[in-house]
Parts: sequence; C-alpha cells; structure tokens
Amino acid sequence: MAAFAELPADRLRDVVGALEANGIVEVGDQKVSLTAAYAELLSADAPFTLDDRLGEARMMSRLVVDALESLPPTPADVLTVADAYGLRPTTVAQTVFGQLLDALPDFQEALRDGRFLDVGCGVGGLLLSIAAIFPGTRAVGVELAPEVAEEGARRAVALGVSDRVDIRCMDGRDLEEQDEFDSAFWAQPFFPAATRPGTLAAIRRALKPGAKLYMQEMESAPEDEAERGAFALRRLVFGNWGVPFARSAEDLSAEAEAAGFVLDRVTATSFGRIVVVRRPH
Repeated sequence: MAAFAELPADRLRDVVGALEANGIVEVGDQKVSLTAAYAELLSADAPFTLDDRLGEARMMSRLVVDALESLPPTPADVLTVADAYGLRPTTVAQTVFGQLLDALPDFQEALRDGRFLDVGCGVGGLLLSIAAIFPGTRAVGVELAPEVAEEGARRAVALGVSDRVDIRCMDGRDLEEQDEFDSAFWAQPFFPAATRPGTLAAIRRALKPGAKLYMQEMESAPEDEAERGAFALRRLVFGNWGVPFARSAEDLSAEAEAAGFVLDRVTATSFGRIVVVRRPH
C-alpha cells in the first residue's frame, strides 16, 4: 500500500488511522477496506459518487474561510454544490424519488402525462428521475449557472430523455410561458432573497390555473447537539451567498401566499416537510 500510495510507511499508517477513526475505512488482518456507507458510493448505481462527497468536503472547508472574507462562490463551487445536492438519475435515485411521489399523489398524477417545470433544477436530480419514471412527462428545467445547466443537459442525453426535457440556462424570473404547466417544483434553498419574489411570480404565471407548486423545507435547526456545528457552518456559507438559510415550511407558505398562491397543505415526507400551494383559478 505504501508503494502504491507513494508514501512512507509511517505516514501511511497515520493516514489509515485517521480514516479509520472517522469511520471511512475498516482495518482487518492484512486488509484495509471502505466501510459500507463509503463502499456504496463506488457502485455504478449510486445516486452520489465518492468524488462528489470528497469534493463537497474540500469545498465546504474552504468556503467557511471565504465566508469570513465575504468572497463569492466560484463557478466550480456552484457545480460542486449542485453535484452534492443533485442525485444522479440512477435506478436508486428513481426509487428514492418514487417514495417522495408516493407521499404526494396529486403531484404524481400531474406528472404522469403533463408538463412539469423545475425551477433551480441544478444537475437534474429530481427532473431527470421524474422523466425516467414517467415516460409521458414533458419538462422544462431552469438553471442559472452555465456549468450546472450544461451538466444537467449532458445527463439528460445520457439518460435518453433529452427529447422530453428542456434544460434552459436562464434566470427563473425571465420565464415567458403563461398558463402552460401542470405542476412545478422550486428548489428554493438556493435562491438569494432578492430573486425570490420575482421567481415566484414567474412560476405563478407559468402554471395553469389550479396547478400546484411544491417546495421542500430543506433544513431546520437540529435538536441533536452533535449536528449543530455543521449546521452553523452551512448557515455561514449560504448566508454569505445571500440565501435565506433553513426557511421553515411556515416561512415558505407565507412567502408563496404573498406572491398570490393559495396554500393547499403542508405534507410530512421522508424528504422533510413539503409545502404545496396552488395558483388560484
């Protein structure tokens, strides 16, 4: 192992010891292997890759320092975040999202043969999984960052759904469609405060009267003391980007109602609470 890693043996022992102490590897007789959680990331069907996770960890360490100096994210940072939050459209991801849709039967029905709008689609984790699950779905994804939109479009081609999925690199506030979509999802945790009212107004115009918008309560303040440190660091990083961090379902409901939507319900799912609002008739 030392020869393969091109490290002195004592240095390698320290590296392996640190990885073992952090639950990344297991050390046995003449063998060092990844723990089950990390080994799963090497599967071809894994919704996240090991590179995604390592890239996110490296980036977050640096972004904490950048936040103290109010430095904006680089294009590479934005793509790393998109990869970290956007599941690859594998069969595992489709199963995971299928569980979400089972908790939202009206969303499932609207998607089956309807037009779907995903605002802030990132690399297309939800968007492409939905397209794979429902062959009758026709969808538009909106993504502001060129590098992220390009990766989403590449994945759509690889999945064979690019004829039904249009990923546009644009500001969601500039959507021109009116009364066209049967359902929409807004990846609201990644939208800066100044862009949110205009984005909601554009989504409201684009939906058909009576059609519904779905929003995820991404994070809430953890009750477990062990998780509070990481939560505080994420708040620091996203706050530096001007993003309202950890908005509650109640906050999202009020925000949508201020934009002219009508609250339908808040549903608890394995993905957290989902806020469902509809465009009035």
